[in-house]
Amino acid sequence: MKLIILRGLPGCGKSTIAEILSENLECSVVYGDFFKREFLVKNKNFQEACEYSYKKIFEEVEKYAEKKEEVVIIEELFDNKEFVERIKNFCRENNIQIYWFYIKRELEKLLEVEQKRDRKIKNTVDDFKKLQDSLNEIKNEGEIVVDNNGNIEESINFVLNKI
Repeated sequence: MKLIILRGLPGCGKSTIAEILSENLECSVVYGDFFKREFLVKNKNFQEACEYSYKKIFEEVEKYAEKKEEVVIIEELFDNKEFVERIKNFCRENNIQIYWFYIKRELEKLLEVEQKRDRKIKNTVDDFKKLQDSLNEIKNEGEIVVDNNGNIEESINFVLNKI
């Protein structure tokens, strides 16, 4: 099994890239935000929503590994060291190849995307900087940075060429 992990700040293009990649590769995508939204319908604690999301993502990876899926894509911030290590260990123990992609976009473009989103609470410049710091603390061997400031098709082709 190949596990393609797309991580990066909100609005960097993870979901769009994941969607198009899944069509090209005919594979499933696990969206971290889906689980966060699911949790937040009944609960308001965002940190608990993140923990719930990590738990559900891991369960999905286990399920796909058991089904012997060829390729699975995960789209999430991946800013939690313990969660990242848990995924890495599981993949190592189950002979799953991980492809790490760190999707990046300029702050101005992230803020533009954020303003267009239908959310009650919007990320601020400070929020993005804090998240960026937490993402940068995590180092993944062989991780490839994707500059998603230009044409989305270029980013898709870049990822496809790396896998």
